[in-house]
Amino acid sequence: MSQHPDVTSPADRAAQIEAANDELIAFIETCTDEEWARTCEAEGWPVAVVAHHIAWGHHVAAGWIRTIASGHDIPGSPELHDAGNAAKAAEATGTTREEVIALARRNIVELAEVVRSLTDADLAKSSPFGPAGGRPMSVDRLAGARGHLDRHLGSIRAAVGR
Repeated sequence: MSQHPDVTSPADRAAQIEAANDELIAFIETCTDEEWARTCEAEGWPVAVVAHHIAWGHHVAAGWIRTIASGHDIPGSPELHDAGNAAKAAEATGTTREEVIALARRNIVELAEVVRSLTDADLAKSSPFGPAGGRPMSVDRLAGARGHLDRHLGSIRAAVGR
């Protein structure tokens, strides 16, 4: 692949997001029942719901990457995205550690497969991204990005104090 030297290959990107997911799962496995129920300040959701949000987000990101790579825009708006997240959070209330771990394991497989399949041409594509107010979003930026996971896992860590 003829990529810029500091841009990792799709295989390396997939490995990075798989490693991030492994960190999430390892942390979830150590949460006590009391920690699992604590509220994350940034999101206003329990740790359980934020962890579910991360795991579900793998599936969402895979869909966004496929959509942009196929030349289509990501519809919506920041408000619709927030409303969708809130609805999904309400559905996830009461989710168990085991359920979130299973979801994270299943959805990371999908995301990693999508990322591994990308070509240089795919990575170069971008389109208007509704959740960001229609600003352009590139496949390159979405593929292998740890930002979503790291941001929310940081919030979980802050809520449980470790």
